[in-house]
Amino acid sequence: MPDFAAFLTSFAELAKLLTPLVYWGALLVGFYFAGSALHKIVKMGNDGHSGQAPTWGGVAGNLLVTLGTVALSSWVTSLSNNFGGLGSGISSQLAYMRDNSTSSLAPLWTAIYAWLFLLGVCAIFRAFLLFNRAAQGHAQEGDGFWRGFWHILGGAILVNISTH
Repeated sequence: MPDFAAFLTSFAELAKLLTPLVYWGALLVGFYFAGSALHKIVKMGNDGHSGQAPTWGGVAGNLLVTLGTVALSSWVTSLSNNFGGLGSGISSQLAYMRDNSTSSLAPLWTAIYAWLFLLGVCAIFRAFLLFNRAAQGHAQEGDGFWRGFWHILGGAILVNISTH
């Protein structure tokens, strides 16, 4: 008979291993956006503009998204520490479920929480990509700022649920 608890434990470990990969991906994308902002500043300084000239709004958007993606790991950690976990004050009032580490469903809850955390981090990362796209003038394809806001809100809720 297969060991379902061992499978769930391995499944949770996979999510915990993928989370730093998302952080590193966000860091690399942040460096790319910083380079893109510098490229736009240089392009604005040239006399001969070819095509659409970059604007300061696009540069500022790149730099703000760079800040968000580079600091993603610390922001998620801060969110987890301030609004999650069991303790006193706000964090214990926002906790959705008490720790049931002694129950037979503990591996299932651990796997669910690990994947909710990963999904929340990915949603927050996606929000920064939507913000960047909207800041570059692609708002006519859908309201990227609002979609980004809802991604951040949903990601924060998922991270909060997973840090119960």
